[in-house]
Amino acid sequence: MRTKVTAVLVAQAGGEWLDQTIAGVAAQTRAPAAVVAVNNGGSQRVAEQLLAGGAQGVVGTGSRVPFGQAVRQAVQAIPVEGDPAAEWIWLLSEDSCPEPEALEHILNRVQRAPSVVVAGPKLVDWDRPDRIIELGQSLTRYGSRWTLRRQELDQQQYDHMQDVLGVGPVGMLIRRDVWEQLNGFDPALAVYDDALDFCVRARLAGHRVEVAPESRVRFAQSGVAGPRIDRKRSVMRVAHRQARTAHLHRRITYAPAFVAFFEWLGLPLYALLRVLWALIREQPGYMVGEFVSAFTVFFTPHAILASRRRLKATSTVGWPAIRQLRVDPKSVRTARMIDREAILASNGRQPKELHFISTGGLAVLAAATVITIALTWWAFSFTSLTGGDLAPLSSIDQLWQNTHTIDGVPADPFTWVLALLGTLTFWNPSLSIVLLMVAAIPLTALGSWIWAAQLTDSKAGRALVGLGFAISPVLLGSISGGHLPTLVLAVVLPWLLLAATRCRESWSWAGTASLLVAVALASAPILIPAAVVLLIVGLFSSLRGVGRVLTTAIVPVVLFAPKLVTCLVNGRPLDILLDPGLNAPFEPGTTWHMLLGFPVFGLEGWAGILDSIGLGGPPSTLLVGVLMVPLAVLALLGVFTGRIAVTVMNAVLGGLGLLTAIAAAQLHLTTTGNESISLWTGSGLAVYWIAVLGLAAVGAGALRRAATPVVSVALVGMLIAVLPMASQLFLNNTPFRDGNTQMPALVQAAGESNPGLRTLVLTAEGPHSVSAEFVTGAGLRLDQIRTAETVPTETKADRELAALVAGLASVGGADVSDALVAQNVGHVLLRDGGNGSERAQLQRVFDQHASLKSAGQTAQGLLWRVVEVAPKADAEGSAAANLGGTAWSGQTIWTIQLVVVLGMILLALPTGEVTYRPERRKRASRWSRRKTAAVPTLTVVAPGSAQDPEPAAAPETTVEAEPAAESEPAVESEQVAKSEPVAESRQAEEPAPAIEADPEPPVSPHQPSAEGEER
Repeated sequence: MRTKVTAVLVAQAGGEWLDQTIAGVAAQTRAPAAVVAVNNGGSQRVAEQLLAGGAQGVVGTGSRVPFGQAVRQAVQAIPVEGDPAAEWIWLLSEDSCPEPEALEHILNRVQRAPSVVVAGPKLVDWDRPDRIIELGQSLTRYGSRWTLRRQELDQQQYDHMQDVLGVGPVGMLIRRDVWEQLNGFDPALAVYDDALDFCVRARLAGHRVEVAPESRVRFAQSGVAGPRIDRKRSVMRVAHRQARTAHLHRRITYAPAFVAFFEWLGLPLYALLRVLWALIREQPGYMVGEFVSAFTVFFTPHAILASRRRLKATSTVGWPAIRQLRVDPKSVRTARMIDREAILASNGRQPKELHFISTGGLAVLAAATVITIALTWWAFSFTSLTGGDLAPLSSIDQLWQNTHTIDGVPADPFTWVLALLGTLTFWNPSLSIVLLMVAAIPLTALGSWIWAAQLTDSKAGRALVGLGFAISPVLLGSISGGHLPTLVLAVVLPWLLLAATRCRESWSWAGTASLLVAVALASAPILIPAAVVLLIVGLFSSLRGVGRVLTTAIVPVVLFAPKLVTCLVNGRPLDILLDPGLNAPFEPGTTWHMLLGFPVFGLEGWAGILDSIGLGGPPSTLLVGVLMVPLAVLALLGVFTGRIAVTVMNAVLGGLGLLTAIAAAQLHLTTTGNESISLWTGSGLAVYWIAVLGLAAVGAGALRRAATPVVSVALVGMLIAVLPMASQLFLNNTPFRDGNTQMPALVQAAGESNPGLRTLVLTAEGPHSVSAEFVTGAGLRLDQIRTAETVPTETKADRELAALVAGLASVGGADVSDALVAQNVGHVLLRDGGNGSERAQLQRVFDQHASLKSAGQTAQGLLWRVVEVAPKADAEGSAAANLGGTAWSGQTIWTIQLVVVLGMILLALPTGEVTYRPERRKRASRWSRRKTAAVPTLTVVAPGSAQDPEPAAAPETTVEAEPAAESEPAVESEQVAKSEPVAESRQAEEPAPAIEADPEPPVSPHQPSAEGEER
């Protein structure tokens, strides 16, 4: 029996690739009996090119249709001559050029084994024919498509392969009777898995599918048949959506009826889970595709039912018969692991070895641990601290409640940081602050050393940054003063710089950077202008990864948005820069002091020491400046010897940090009593100091062997410069005490039974000068402070408090009992210290008030109890009423913030995902320069159409034919005398599907890759 092969060539754009494909078909050692071409939505010039290339007939589709439907129309136009089992269809596309012996080799395969009804060639890269694109397909355990061989060097290592579960559509050789028996490709699978599904149905019908590795076809993957490979991320996202849609459709189609129903019913929930999974896998660009694909399948149950009927109609052997042809999970895991390493190696993204122990990282950490033990030994016995700028934290439930907007007043973003810290020690949230005070030095040293490892390979340079930042005046000053936000900033700043400089590499780094930026800005809002400048510089420095760079701003914007709106509504936009937490008055350092890294005037004790021996301020500045000379020399050397990118980055960073500190010293946005307070200068100096140390580390690397002694001198000089401050910490000359003693025990007991009860706390500042404040419950909690409530002008509440204090301090004045009851005051506390004579006078006056009863001396001062306090019956109800107007909006805002933070945490998880992006392919010219003769266009009536794949339908199909001089005509049909030109639409230029990314597309240059196994 003579075997007849008809080649079906589908084209839609024409041009150079189509010319080469036509030439490849013409050069076959075993030529096909006929070539039937399909002009798939292309212009008239495509038809002319096909006919000039030797096609016996051209079937026009009018508009672009999927590859399977184009082939269906071509097959229906091919007349049946003799036994259909002796006729074969060879599928080609305009971007697939067969090598001369391709058809002969693949035909030999099917002729040797009559049970083989489908065979596929070895697809090799169009530009690099030594690279295998595809050699057979299979299914994973969960029904995802798996390419058996891909992106490997072709060394004939797989030429022994035969039976496979499926092959791709390009170059596929199909026996015609089987094509008609199986009713062609499934119309529901337009781009992905059409050929694979056809092969699965052929296997279930009892037939065999093989690959013919000797048959080679060059393939450009431009999207005519199957997915289109393109580096554009937008194309890859569209491709991912199409791939997921095909996968979900097939999985429900292949499942038993009972299981399939619940799989279809659970698609909406599955869509949400897949969106989260895409976020975890660091592929946020695929989130929309996951959602759309699931709902596309959910809202097309008729397509699922049609596919299930199509599958059931020809299945005879059952799924167990093809189980051995499916890929096992172990092979999938192994291949993916190898793929990942190969992709990282090809992209130059292999992780850099830090050699933590051999290059001094462990030694730096050990030294920092010794330093922290020497300087913070006094904190080991505490479970909570108060004093300076510190205060305890609330209970874990109240801690998170304080992150909400309450009474229309938004929470500071720093309350989120406090809530996260307190959650680490949920049984006692205040303990986390103590642990941070103790661990701040080693944590900062560790992060700084790792950041320095990105800048230099010098051991001495890394040690300089690690230890230098750990003993910096900013960090030690923050520990001695209890400035918790600056401690948090110092700990996260090295990690923030690491994540920010690498955020273009992956979504994980971008998510990490966004979270760390939020923590840093929440701790130091004064850095917002500098952060905006750095964001703009990052956006315009390179177009690569702009989306990831923008992602770093998401969490800060969401957390700061409520406060920013409040500040703008109140007409005080600069309040967004207010430092969070408690802020004691301080005198900012001069510009020279800040250049030396000291945020407070006096150089942290040096001015006092030199004053005591008769020297003034300038000698102390000069002395500390001399001690910092080795560091300055190293930094200057780093400017001239470092890489331009590193030098510019640190220079910009240091300049912005110093300018921020100088500007903070000039901004007085809050007051305490009659004294205004400037913003904390230490935040900007922390950024400035780590930038200077980074330049110095680069300079140390240029010194080579001389680096160790020079760095040692620099570290000794820095240590001497902070010696007065370090000695105060060592001698426990700090303002801290146990946080549980913030208020007298009697007040704390009353606060437990009545949490809303308040204490009027007074401090005698001077003659006829008293500072007063209300303290609720057991004392002030750090997470209760809201800078949005801070007003630099006198308010009604201030006037009411002043009137109450004046009444208490006046002899024979009006009765203040009603005022105390109205303010829900249960106790009056006169703190120890302050002006002694004024304090004694206040004590005598308070003892004479009938509404006050002395409770005696406490550790915190003299205490009086307010007699017969009537709790405000409507206080709680009033608060609830006040909250009623803002509860919904406040809860909604908090929910949005929480979702964004959790989403970014998922994105930041180091899953190790990598995505393969193909190399840039040289685009073929659209048209060859040769001229083709004009060919008349005729319309014929052919069975079947693209819109209705069933054979019963008979719509009109455009066929462009030239008079055939060949002995075997390719198309025989009734011709109608109706001339109709093909529309000159350039639909071929529309974007075609991209490479599969279902659900992850890592591809190794050397190993097989997974194209979408479910996890």
